[in-house]
Amino acid sequence: MAFDHAVVVGAGIGGLLSAAALAPRFDRVTILERDELPADATHRRGVPQGEQMHVLLAIGQDAIEELLPGIGAAWADAGAAWFDSTRDVASFSSQGWTARGPSEAWTYGLRRLVLERTVRDRIRGIPNVTIEQETVTGLRASRDGMRVTAVELRGDSAIEADLIVDASGRTSHAREWIAALGFEPPVAHEIVSDIVYSTALVRLRDDALRADIRGVLAPPTPISPRGAVLLPCGDGLHQIVAVAQNASRAPAGRDEFLAELDEAPTPVIADAARRAEFVDDPKPFKIRGTRRTRWEDMASRPDGFVAVGDAVLALNPIYGQGMSVAAVEALTMRDLVASADAADPAGLARRIQEAFRSTLDFVFDSGLRSDARFSATTLHGVEAPPPPKSRVLGALATEDWKVAVALRYVSHYFSAAPVQRPEIRARIRAWSSSGRRPRNPDPAVVPKPFDGQPLPR
Repeated sequence: MAFDHAVVVGAGIGGLLSAAALAPRFDRVTILERDELPADATHRRGVPQGEQMHVLLAIGQDAIEELLPGIGAAWADAGAAWFDSTRDVASFSSQGWTARGPSEAWTYGLRRLVLERTVRDRIRGIPNVTIEQETVTGLRASRDGMRVTAVELRGDSAIEADLIVDASGRTSHAREWIAALGFEPPVAHEIVSDIVYSTALVRLRDDALRADIRGVLAPPTPISPRGAVLLPCGDGLHQIVAVAQNASRAPAGRDEFLAELDEAPTPVIADAARRAEFVDDPKPFKIRGTRRTRWEDMASRPDGFVAVGDAVLALNPIYGQGMSVAAVEALTMRDLVASADAADPAGLARRIQEAFRSTLDFVFDSGLRSDARFSATTLHGVEAPPPPKSRVLGALATEDWKVAVALRYVSHYFSAAPVQRPEIRARIRAWSSSGRRPRNPDPAVVPKPFDGQPLPR
């Protein structure tokens, strides 16, 4: 027996993937989007950060492939780059260049606009899913007030549904909508980092990077709060980002952009940018930081309503986690809905929201540990964790490629298990007992990668 109708608010990545998750068990799924959606890969108002660099982590890529089989081939057909994210991308941290070696975390590089268009095209091809241009203004509840039964639209009309999913992003009004129904809205915890960044689309010279280097990461650190990123984004193009944490203004013009790149801890990206052909001017953007709205902790909440994506956890974009979190949530929702009894749906929305907890805990806590190290970061509702007792893991990762890959897997798969494997723990113990320290690296020279069999994840 199928459920009748689901409504998804928002046609961004989180909303589209939610529709894919719900379509197998619902007779109808309606996506409501206030923007007029473009037919091609062009910028739209509802995704103001759409022209900025976006990345998919391996866990997110795998989740989307499971929800939409063959989507990777569609990205490849759209010109996406395909690379080993640990061997092909050089990463510079406060302890130097991270060792590079072969991994199972191969990822696609493509612009957000192209990624969203290909996913949207697949969703439009699902027979029981429709996308309508509407603005949602609130929620309606059952007579006893304990179940959300409809979304209110501009113009005082409404659409009824068995399940309503808010995927409207950072600007979600769901807390206000829930409060209007008489419920105490969920608490929001925030890490205010004041991230400013600008992204430029460029065509690199053939000799800009060595053949073994597809991209370079040099994120901000407490010692060097200005950073830079260079990654392939398909069709022979790259995106370059100048990023700063605890800053007030992103670079706008090309000269200002290049000057900002010069402040990164390695000159490799700035050198490549100065010799590149700029396809467009840098696009500046600013985000306040990370905000977690704790829907799963509400003592009293109506059934029939779930929040996903940035409406639950809006992240510092430096870590590239947002789309992957939304994908994992969608896959989790699909599995819970698949096993639910349509004749007795009570509590389904709460179970879905609660099932997101472990992913949200891991991602939020990892961001908190990183961002709280910056002196100007302010925290609301959470306390800074104690500093790490040791920096051995990061130090060892500058020389041991297997440890470096395992450490990257932690980020790619939202799990600490890769660095807790016996082989990795033995390498850490040996380093600790040796008394060794990282070599003083030359930030202008990227070390060669190591070869071997990919480290199993």
